[in-house]
Amino acid sequence: MARDYYSVLVRATSALDPNTKEARRAIYDRARVAIMDAELPPSEIRDERTALEAAIDRIEMELRPAGQRPAPPRHGQGGPPTARGRPARGEARRPRPPRTIPFRPIVVLLGAAVLIVAIVGYAAWPRRSITSEAAKRPVVSVAKVEATQPAAKSGDADLSYIVRRQLVYYRTVQPVGTIVIAKSQHYLYLVRPNMAALRYTIGVGRECANAVGLLLVSGKEERPESETRLTTGALRPSDGPSDDTSANSRFGVRALALGDTGNRIYGTSPPVKSGDNGCFALATEDVADLYDRVAVGTRVVIN
Repeated sequence: MARDYYSVLVRATSALDPNTKEARRAIYDRARVAIMDAELPPSEIRDERTALEAAIDRIEMELRPAGQRPAPPRHGQGGPPTARGRPARGEARRPRPPRTIPFRPIVVLLGAAVLIVAIVGYAAWPRRSITSEAAKRPVVSVAKVEATQPAAKSGDADLSYIVRRQLVYYRTVQPVGTIVIAKSQHYLYLVRPNMAALRYTIGVGRECANAVGLLLVSGKEERPESETRLTTGALRPSDGPSDDTSANSRFGVRALALGDTGNRIYGTSPPVKSGDNGCFALATEDVADLYDRVAVGTRVVIN
């Protein structure tokens, strides 16, 4: 039997300040990802997702103005109901099947975790290892990337959480392992199984402002830190090559070449900005994480 997500989500959304549609959507996405990571059988995942979506629809409908709520269904469909649920004359009573309520400790713990994370103001989501190879790698701390969007109005949710690298709910027709670059959102998505993706904040440079279409990762470039230009003690792409640096030193320690275009996905020091020279810039620790996850020949969809 699916968990009562309605009461959990009501408490979580009621604690939001302000209670905006975007803030609620972030809580809903966390609950969806938690169900997908619960390692339940497909049939149970389907039941849990159905119960969750029904609770989300109910909460959103209750938040609508009274004039915009749909009318309740009438009992006239399928004939009038019998009095007090009694069967009609001549109709035999059907024995009720026994109700079994399986105990699901994993779902209970995940639901409580979603509630706690929502109340404390979008704390960092603990990312579980995706593959056995990822489990062998040392954990890399997430870079604190400053927001690249225009300044938010007073009262908006904390943007420092939004721009961090994180696992999010993501529905797409692209196969698992594809890199999807959404320039208008300033996000790069690495598609994962079960309608999820790893999301990275990016800066779109002038060289790729009009880029669109399908490319492939044609090469993985790695250089020692001594060959890269230092700015205030951190790696950062420069305006161009100099006498003591190579032509590609502005792309940081690690970079992913995109086809034969000469453009790259490369690292820079926070804050990640758009409009600079280059193509697609990520925080240094983010590009190191992406570098280890993809291989040469990976599809890159730019839209």
